Amino acid sequence: MSEAVTLDQITESGPPGEFEELLTDALRGRIVFMGVGNVLRGDDGIGPCLAERLAGFGLDAVDAGTVPENYIGKVSRLQPDTVVIIDAVHLDRDIGTLELLRRQDLLESTGFTTHTLSPALVMDRIRQETGAEVFLLAVQPACLDLGAPLSPKLEGLLDTVSERLASLCRMERTRPGKSSE
Repeated sequence: MSEAVTLDQITESGPPGEFEELLTDALRGRIVFMGVGNVLRGDDGIGPCLAERLAGFGLDAVDAGTVPENYIGKVSRLQPDTVVIIDAVHLDRDIGTLELLRRQDLLESTGFTTHTLSPALVMDRIRQETGAEVFLLAVQPACLDLGAPLSPKLEGLLDTVSERLASLCRMERTRPGKSSE
């Protein structure tokens, strides 16, 4: 299920691209977003920053910081059908590239990570606890230096990506045959 997109490809209108179609297919039922990362380490803070923006749209979003394993119970209590973990991940792509990944897209060891558990293990635990489909929305960082702000490219992602995700979630809530919550 891996398809990457850059900020330049995410538009406010126009026909949906392949990445947006993947998101539309992935975002089903009750959706919970989990932002992972350290806001004190530059672009590593993209997960928590996006989670905060999504919560501002009235969506279920949890800022798990650098210890997502400590927030699995909170996510479980929200009874999700779908969980999207948002994290900075070295994708070897252009800065700001987004990629939607399933568990099977990840290796057991993801290489460089600032978190206690690998994303794959966190995804497994969430799936075991909730029965939900779990995805990783990976964002290619530029800078992970301590004390650095978000890079301009990732700062530019915040509004556009949060608005598009909120729009897709609203569409899922109003999909025909879907009961309102």
